[in-house]
Amino acid sequence: MSLEEYVVSLRREFHEHPELSMKEYNTADRVEKELKSFGISVGRIGKTGVTGTLDGGKKNSPGAGTVVLRADMDALPIQEKTELPFASKTNGVMHACGHDAHTAALLGAAKLLAAHRDEIGGRILFLFQPGEEFGEGAKPFVEAGLLDGADRVFGIHLASNVPVGKVAVSAGSVNASVDYFKITVTGKPVHVSVPQSGVDALYIAALIVTQLQGIVSRLSDPLKAVLIGIGVLNAGDAYNIVAGKAVMEGTLRCLDSGVRKRTVSKIREIAGATGSLYGAEVAAEFKDFTPVLTNDTQVAEEVKAVGARLFGAENIIPREPSLGGDNFAEYIQHIPGAYAYVGSRNETVPGTCEEHHSDHFEIDERCLTVAARLYANYALYSTGSQLTV
Repeated sequence: MSLEEYVVSLRREFHEHPELSMKEYNTADRVEKELKSFGISVGRIGKTGVTGTLDGGKKNSPGAGTVVLRADMDALPIQEKTELPFASKTNGVMHACGHDAHTAALLGAAKLLAAHRDEIGGRILFLFQPGEEFGEGAKPFVEAGLLDGADRVFGIHLASNVPVGKVAVSAGSVNASVDYFKITVTGKPVHVSVPQSGVDALYIAALIVTQLQGIVSRLSDPLKAVLIGIGVLNAGDAYNIVAGKAVMEGTLRCLDSGVRKRTVSKIREIAGATGSLYGAEVAAEFKDFTPVLTNDTQVAEEVKAVGARLFGAENIIPREPSLGGDNFAEYIQHIPGAYAYVGSRNETVPGTCEEHHSDHFEIDERCLTVAARLYANYALYSTGSQLTV
């Protein structure tokens, strides 16, 4: 079976049987089975995280190093509407972001590399990570010490805004930090005819929603991206009762860690002060989903060089910064690394121009071999192995 046939068949299998974050049980078992078939030693992190270790036959040769390759595996709580022959068979769950392709591509890279084990210098670690969509899966891999002693970490994500055959990669901050927050406003419910006797949690929550945008427009450097989004606001029990409680949920996105820290402080300050002004109690809860994803300059240049050799320099393009987050950033906090975006867009293929997380999301499957070869050849480069696959 050719590389293309292998990765396409696997991707379609994963796509047909998607699993939500931290519940990737069958996917993890399938990944483990494939790695074992290549003679790669495997391990588990938690219930659904899978690791693979490949020691090259020239492990102790000059220049040999250790590289970590990562792919994410989880799907999304979305009802698929693509009508593909391999569309999701799980009601309300869909691979709408390309993680099925990431998993298949890294397995394809593992297959390529295992076939050349005797020619490889150094060690290659494969991380198949659960729970990326909810910021849960990366930290356990780091805490398990899997990056200790490694020289490089490399990851890939598909990109529906990049034409198939091209790879986008840049040094510096390319993905935002992601924080979830919940603000609870506790007031005092009374009949709507006597508002002065109560504390209107809904009114106060509405003020907080609008005033938080002042952080973006008036308290932040306009040259440093900050996004505050409120996606949920629930309040009140009846049309004629002053709301006694309001709860909002939102997200903060930044491309600078210092800006992130200051903005979290300002959100707490503004929410608390607004509540105090009108006599309400306000509690703000934050969850750190991922830090800023900042590509190491040298590693980004290495990836560009490998990509240019494989696909031509004209097909290696800059990556525009995004306020989307990815917890691959957790790995780069510990060792030098880079995240590259492999194009999956084809104007003639329905669904491939859709945004990620769309219920019509699809890819041009030619991107799978691009991703697999980039994974494999960057691993060879960074471990000092003198071959191309």
